[in-house]
Formats: sequence, structure tokens, C-alpha cells
Amino acid sequence: MHLDLRDKVLVYQYASQSDRSHQDDATPTSPPPPPPPQLTPYERASVDMLAGITRLLERQSERPGKSHEEDVAEWFRKQGPKYFSGTIDPLVSEEWI
Repeated sequence: MHLDLRDKVLVYQYASQSDRSHQDDATPTSPPPPPPPQLTPYERASVDMLAGITRLLERQSERPGKSHEEDVAEWFRKQGPKYFSGTIDPLVSEEWI
């Protein structure tokens, strides 16, 4: 049977989840799931990378508070920068910089 990478990832994730759920049970009520298909090293690395990205995104979405961009903008405003008048005179613009 030929499985593409997406199918292998789904089978791998299902097997990993069911392994974790059966670790807490003293007596399994259903037969163990079939072993995950053999992944090539490249496929295994891709699965691990996607799992890591997923964990990172989940942690970031759980973190309350401001984003980094908001923090930088707030810090900049606190510095009290000079207001730019919007002139097209290059000497005035140069002085503002």
C-alpha cells in the first residue's frame, strides 16, 4: 500500500496520541493500534519540524499580553521623539534625522 507524506503524518500523529492515552490506562479495552508506517529520515524530520512549529504556535497563542511590535512602538513613544513636520526641504529633513 502506498501512502503519501500527509497520510503517514496522520497515521504517526494518531499512533502517538493513542500511545499517550493508553499509558494512563491499566487495562487497554481495545487492541493496540497498528505500528506507524516506516518514515524516511526526511519524512521523519518533516513531521518533527511541523510538530515543533505547532507547539510553538500553541504556546504563543496561549501567552497573554502585547505583541513584540506593540512593545517596540510603546517604547518608541516613551522616548519622546521629535515630531516630523512633513516638509520637503532636504535641509530640514536632514536636521530631523
